[in-house]
Amino acid sequence: MDTAMTAFLMTSAGQDDANTRRAQPAALYFEDMEPGRCLSSPAHRIDRIELVAFAKVWDPLPFHVDEQAGIQAFGSLTAPGLYMLAVKQRLIHQLPTMAVIASLGYDEVRFIAPLRPDDTVVLRLEWVNRRISESKPDRGIVTVRFSLINQHGETVMSHLDTILVRRRELKV
Repeated sequence: MDTAMTAFLMTSAGQDDANTRRAQPAALYFEDMEPGRCLSSPAHRIDRIELVAFAKVWDPLPFHVDEQAGIQAFGSLTAPGLYMLAVKQRLIHQLPTMAVIASLGYDEVRFIAPLRPDDTVVLRLEWVNRRISESKPDRGIVTVRFSLINQHGETVMSHLDTILVRRRELKV
């Protein structure tokens, strides 16, 4: 394993207990996901070493991995878009557990502003719309907007995710 990946794994390990958390029973079902309702994660600081290690492995553009190139292009190092999505995914596990079966796809993925080392971000989730599955009424289809928001209140990344979600057991 190369040193960049080792550094990434070392800085990422133990930051939260997402695996244990996902083993818990679902707390939020289709019926709880009312359009317009929002949740926010706890704050998360962007670690420079982790950001650069991720970029060296997955998106080694100079302004992601080299301080001087980052300064010339954007005033500082900036995170790859895939890193923003990875941070979003990590922060999902800081929210109440949801009865998600699968993601059906992302839409409107936007990298709106740079994400920089030492920024502090929160993940904001908003349920946009929902409907019961026509073919399988024990589940629903929900559209969620995810937004990463920095310490200045700026949205740095957002996207829609259409998810397949369990309904509570139907009483017959």
